[in-house]
Amino acid sequence: MIDTRGLSLDQAPPFHIPARFFLTAPLFVLLAGLLLLWEGPSLLASRWLPLALAMTHLIVIGYLGLLMCGALLQMLPVVLGAPVPAVRWVGSLTHPLLGLGALFLAGGLGYGLPWSLAWGAVASALGFICFLLPVTLALWHARGEPGTRRALRAAALALLVTLLLGLVLSTFLLGLLPLGNFTGWVNAHVIWGLLGWVGLLVIGVAVQVIPLFFVTPPYPALARAWLAPLLLILIVLASLAEVRGWDLTATLALGTVGAGFVLFALLTLWLLVRRGRRRLDPTLLHWGTAMLSVVAAFLAWMLNAPPTLVGILLLVGVGLGLPAGMLFKILPFLAWFHLQHRQLASGRFDLRIPHMGSLLAVNWARTQFGLHLLALLLGMVALAVPALARPAGLVLFLSGLVLEGLLVGVVLRYRRASRAFMATPAP
Repeated sequence: MIDTRGLSLDQAPPFHIPARFFLTAPLFVLLAGLLLLWEGPSLLASRWLPLALAMTHLIVIGYLGLLMCGALLQMLPVVLGAPVPAVRWVGSLTHPLLGLGALFLAGGLGYGLPWSLAWGAVASALGFICFLLPVTLALWHARGEPGTRRALRAAALALLVTLLLGLVLSTFLLGLLPLGNFTGWVNAHVIWGLLGWVGLLVIGVAVQVIPLFFVTPPYPALARAWLAPLLLILIVLASLAEVRGWDLTATLALGTVGAGFVLFALLTLWLLVRRGRRRLDPTLLHWGTAMLSVVAAFLAWMLNAPPTLVGILLLVGVGLGLPAGMLFKILPFLAWFHLQHRQLASGRFDLRIPHMGSLLAVNWARTQFGLHLLALLLGMVALAVPALARPAGLVLFLSGLVLEGLLVGVVLRYRRASRAFMATPAP
């Protein structure tokens, strides 16, 4: 059972708001897997290939974007006591705009369709703006753990910069804006997106959920308070150096940022080793794999390995796996919590609420982790053995399919139990 002390559960948004984000996101893993299965080795040849860019945006906007926005709409009021204003409208607008934006961007980048690229850029920008404006207001009034507040505010700023850089690059690709040093601008976009938005958000979430889920000691106070702000400063320096073409400065700044994330990963692994709950559940396995992927990505970058290897480790090892593991805890907990409220509202104390452990098929969750790990390994080896690219795509598709099935199962069990509370009790 999760220790809920210190959580403002009474301020949580309705169940359907985060659930719609969580249920839609794995569909983009299915599309990414199908794209790799269809294209095969050519897709992994270079990060600059159009279809590689398409697959990347299916993951970072369609999967990660939806999951991270949905999770923050739930996390801000519960963990930081900061309800998102007009959360129903925010969810109703952000969800379809990001989904459509990811699809149109992938089509525009992958197949050279200017109209699709334009619509994708506009839809994605509107979706993130609809999310960022109220979330920024919520973060301004947030209370709770200071380290988490700093990390989430830094992540929100990074998302805004990522969005602006993406719009600049889109207008250039559409022929509407001249742009020198295109590679530097792309690298800055990647730095702010992966290291800023995703990386800083993971740090902010980890400070809260690692001790909560696994009964570990807290992160060291110095890391909680200053790691995210220091990384943000270095990310500013690294991205500016990339745009200006200061190669040595960019390399040194990126190396320092990477070392900071490695420190965070090693701290997390150390805390997980000292956890109070000794069971190797799928969430723990995903966290461990993600942190090892961070360390491996940094070593690969230091050894001048192909950028595609670094990308696979970060996008698949961290970006796909870590949110999946979190969903194994978050969605059953939300369902259980909202069922408690249903019971109180209906007065149906004659009915028993399903236990959190019964809402998720744990054996299938272990299967999903195994498929995810296999997809990660096959994708890495496929860089040297191209024939494994299509099997990697198939396994990636299957991992997304199992994840979608698991989440749908939780929602169906929730709805079945919820309907029981609404029924008239037998005399």
